[in-house]
Amino acid sequence: MWKGWDREKRLEPGGYERMKSNVEIIQELFEQIVNQKKIDLWEQYFSPDYISRGAPYIGMGFSRDSSESRHIINMVFPGSPAEGKLEVGDELLWVEDEHQRWATYEGIEQGIRGNKYKLGVRRGNQTLEVELTKDLIQGFDTHTDQAKAEMREFMTEQFPDLKVTLKLILADGESVVSLLEYRGTHATFKREAVWREAWFVRMSEGKIVEGWPVIDESSFFRHLGYQLIPPSA
Repeated sequence: MWKGWDREKRLEPGGYERMKSNVEIIQELFEQIVNQKKIDLWEQYFSPDYISRGAPYIGMGFSRDSSESRHIINMVFPGSPAEGKLEVGDELLWVEDEHQRWATYEGIEQGIRGNKYKLGVRRGNQTLEVELTKDLIQGFDTHTDQAKAEMREFMTEQFPDLKVTLKLILADGESVVSLLEYRGTHATFKREAVWREAWFVRMSEGKIVEGWPVIDESSFFRHLGYQLIPPSA
């Protein structure tokens, strides 16, 4: 078997069969899954053991639900500075750094952009104080079922007209890298966005077993109307 070819077969005009290359499989994936919205074909292209590898970043390691004019912790990431200090369901009451304290809904949003601060937290009937310092957080693994569900929601609810163009694709054995250009209109914001992504994958027996996405998030959010706010000194 040639290096870079898999076990899936394609019928040639002469009537004989040859193996699809990994490049052809990736090309077909984007057309079927994204452009044709055939998300139910997911298992045809992705291994049951597929994992999407997230990129590491510097942060505190928590996320919030900021609806209803409150900041409620809805996720604490394993191995992050917030682990063991914050819990899901905690309400942020105030943020304080070496210069000032923020105790309003809008102020807390500003205060948590710092690199080191204290948090006032309501947990049940208790009011607690915790201190956090930004640190390296390893990327998070997303397994195949979650990745499929997130892709379905992104393509059908957030960007129902999403299209992708494959600008460049290179393969070396089981490794394939694609340069992608996405375009679509956000269903809520009614704004059109164009952004690119480099997607590195490892394949085995014609299916993707690992993926490493590198997304141009700056273009994505700017096109949706978000503004980049410089951090305080």
